This record gives sequence, structure tokens and C-alpha cells, in this order.
Amino acid sequence: MQSFGFYINRKKAAATLLARELIAWLQQRGKEVFLLQRQTRDLDLPGQRLEAEDFARQIDLALVLGGDGTLLAAARALSPAGVPLMGVNMGHLGFLATAEPANIIPALTKVLAGEFCLDDRLMLEVCVFRKGREVYSYLALNEIVVTKGAFARLIRLQTFINGEYYATYPGDGLIVATPTGSTAYSLSAGGPIMNPKLQGVIITPICPHTLSSRSLVIPEEERVEITIKADHNKIMLTCDGQQGFPLEAGDRIAVCRAPFRAKLVRLRGQSFYQVLRTRLQEGAFSEDDKDEG
Repeated sequence: MQSFGFYINRKKAAATLLARELIAWLQQRGKEVFLLQRQTRDLDLPGQRLEAEDFARQIDLALVLGGDGTLLAAARALSPAGVPLMGVNMGHLGFLATAEPANIIPALTKVLAGEFCLDDRLMLEVCVFRKGREVYSYLALNEIVVTKGAFARLIRLQTFINGEYYATYPGDGLIVATPTGSTAYSLSAGGPIMNPKLQGVIITPICPHTLSSRSLVIPEEERVEITIKADHNKIMLTCDGQQGFPLEAGDRIAVCRAPFRAKLVRLRGQSFYQVLRTRLQEGAFSEDDKDEG
């Protein structure tokens, strides 16, 4: 790898300091360094600044400095161009990160030596149709969520899989999650944990007002469609907990796998079960991890 891009959570001062150190380290080894213009225009960092489209085309690997939320944002921005992502955990959970600040230099040394692999992670594409017309589309690495507003009023979500009616969920909402997102909101709502190597999508109801509603795992190539049945419009669609779109009664939400995957760097010796054990069983979660890039 010859060219490295930096995707930085500029709200974290430590991320900027670490970026400066890593840029110097890479440049000393003859590597090209590129910065994303919108993130770094007023930061005193060496490296060529590029707009988003050129940035994605120029780099061999993106170093993502922030929490899991920053990596989610980077995945949505850079995965369509096939850019591999190496997360450096500047947050609290760091479930998707490859390295911590304390071991980033040894980790980068391994990457330069080719001692790593790329994990392909399923991404979802969601489209909202209103009166037969598409009004919104977005990507997600973790999940898309349809949920009611702040008032305690149920919504009913009529759900179809591959065009076949499956169920109508009365409750607070519905989560459609990837295996990567199985350890996020879906897990909190009672959904199963899936190894990211598995090829599937999880449908998890949120506080269903019925005794029979359970999470459902379907093949990743199947399409989920949700029609909103409600007598109010206090309903929201969110993608990865970061991007929101207000929904209305009668809207149809279509969710399918994206035509590309996120590529996350994993060092040799790292495993999903190791991360699961250390992050979820022994670690602590903070809302600070839900940062935007």
C-alpha cells in the first residue's frame, strides 16, 4: 500500500494529535498521505487535501480515527469505492476498530508488511417510497430502524419478504440489521448475535405489543418491505443511528443488500469472538461512541 487517507473525528482532539503522529510516520516511509477536505480544512496537518470523490479514488486504505460511529460514517462514504477501512479506536467501545492508539504503530507495521486480511461486511440500502415515488435513499452498515416518536402511541408495521406478506408488528418499531449490526441496537432489542461471516439479515421488533413476535433471520439476498400503518406521522427512519428521515403513514420502506461491501482490516490473530468477549462482556459502552465523522 502506497497511499493512505485519514478519516478523522475532528471533535476529538486526541484524534487530530494522533493523525499528526501517524502522518509523519507514514511519510518517513515514503507513503503518500491524503486528507478529506471537509474534515481538515482548518486543521494544521500535513498532507494533500481532497474533496470526497477524489479522496476515495486516490487512497489504498483509510485510517479512521474516532469511535465506532466514525467508522460507520466512513463505511457509508468510502465503501462504494471499495476503500478498505482500518479503525483506530478513539472512543469507548471500539467494536469495529482494528487497533487502539497504544498499539497503532505495531498494527500499521503489520499492515505495511501485508500481515492482515480484509473482512467483507454486508451493507444495506434503504429506499422510502411515498405515494409511489422514491423520496429518500441511504446506506447502512449496522442497521436501519423504523420507530415511533416520543409519544407512547403504537405504530403497526406491515412487513413483506420478497413480496410475500410475513407479519404486521404492533409496537414501537422495527430493526433490520446486518450481522455487523447484530451487536448494536438489535442486540439491545433482544435480537441474536451473528458472526459477520454469516450471510443473513436480522429483523427485530422493538417492544412488540404481542407475545408471539420474535427476531427473524433471513438470507441476505432477500428484500424486506415495510408499510407504515398509523394514525399519526410522528415516525422516523434512522440509518446506523446517525442519519434520520421523517416518515408518514402509508410510506413504504424497501431494504435490500447494497451492491458492495465494507472492507474492514483485521490483523492476523484477531477474531470476532475475541472482540465479542473483550468489548461486550468485559467492556463498557458509552453514548460517545455514536459519533459522526
